[in-house]
Amino acid sequence: MAERSTTSRAIAVGQLPAATAAFISEQGAVRGLFRDPLAEVTHALRTDETTTRRRLFGGAKTSVRTVEMLLTPDLLVVSYRDGTVDEDLAAQVSFHRLNQIEFAPLPSELLDRAAGAKLAVPAGLMPLTSTPVGSTQRGSRMVPLGDGPDAARFREALLAATERTRRGAGA
Repeated sequence: MAERSTTSRAIAVGQLPAATAAFISEQGAVRGLFRDPLAEVTHALRTDETTTRRRLFGGAKTSVRTVEMLLTPDLLVVSYRDGTVDEDLAAQVSFHRLNQIEFAPLPSELLDRAAGAKLAVPAGLMPLTSTPVGSTQRGSRMVPLGDGPDAARFREALLAATERTRRGAGA
């Protein structure tokens, strides 16, 4: 059995670990972004997702995954890394154009196949569907967002920015 908890807080770009900031800038250039997204961040949120798994032998094992979400006028940057180290060689980052993001529930994860009924989105998670920059396939994921006031402000800013880019694109 696993217990999960999330804590979220607003951050500034300067509070990103140097390795994470360099990784985001490098991956942005590799994926064809014309400018460094870190220079245009308007809102940023760090969420630490702590998972404790109870084991039969050896006690509990706790792991921390850190997700940093950075909002620019036209992109959402989502960075995943091990929250216990500043330089994670398995870190991942994805770039999502705001005019392509949808916040609809994830059908495959939220459908209880046995009962045929939709389940509620777990608290602290944000369903995100988009085609990441550099990818050809649309994908869905649950992004840990947290449920505090900083997370609520970030989500409101993200929804407003997404709506603004859609209106600007004529959608």
